Amino acid sequence: MTNLQYGTYLFEHNPRRIDLSYPRRVVTQALPGRGAVSQQVGALCRSVRCEGEVFGPTAQTAMEKLGQLSAACNQTQPAWLHLPTGEKLNCWVSRFSYSAQGDGRVLSYLVEFVEERNSSSQGVDG
Repeated sequence: MTNLQYGTYLFEHNPRRIDLSYPRRVVTQALPGRGAVSQQVGALCRSVRCEGEVFGPTAQTAMEKLGQLSAACNQTQPAWLHLPTGEKLNCWVSRFSYSAQGDGRVLSYLVEFVEERNSSSQGVDG
């Protein structure tokens, strides 16, 4: 298994948790006197949620590592997200947040990615 990578930023350690979602749009129509029927009308853009920690021997070191992750998440265009499973998606960062507890040597982060567009060529450059 390889490390997670977003654009040129390579995660030093894979996040503790990586969730990949394949949402689909489903609509339900009421049928008077007969109940309801649901119909799938297509796939939506995939999303990835990553939760993990950056850490260092000092709070300063941990904050510097978090700053590098923050800079990678602050891009003005989508970038390729390479998952440890070998899949890749062209994504935007839709959310980045972090929290600190204790002496600051361990900083927890949350990054959410949303696929730029849904296509039949998912995971293929081009």
